[in-house]
Amino acid sequence: MNKKGFTLVELLAVIAILAIVITIGLISVTKVRENALKKIVDTKIEQIEQAAILYGQENPNVIKTSCTDHEKTVVEATNYTPSFCVTVTAGVLIDNNFFESSYLDEVNGKTDLINDVTGKSMLNDTVIIYRRNNRIYSIIDEVKSNVGV
Repeated sequence: MNKKGFTLVELLAVIAILAIVITIGLISVTKVRENALKKIVDTKIEQIEQAAILYGQENPNVIKTSCTDHEKTVVEATNYTPSFCVTVTAGVLIDNNFFESSYLDEVNGKTDLINDVTGKSMLNDTVIIYRRNNRIYSIIDEVKSNVGV
């Protein structure tokens, strides 16, 4: 007997192989997407720190307050113990136009900075601005928008 066509076993084998290939592809695409979102958030954090440096340069009188123990501990990770520093939020930097507008999002008619990984607002994320050798530096203190990740 000379039948043309595929047997049920052959069709099931092809379907199983296709399912495995699609699963591997989806896992790879998901990982690439997650890594891209993390890099976007890292870039936004770097932009917050750069905006804080600009804020400190434009407002040097705000860095004349003595640091709290918490602020000293965070900055000491850079191998420096600051005498004077100030903590500000990303929202303050945005409100004072120190943040590049290309990273800002419009949410319900308001300007916001969204953490692309969690989808939460980064306006309350804090950054410490301090002076070292007459230069202004900043370091991110707490990324509150990462809570729950």
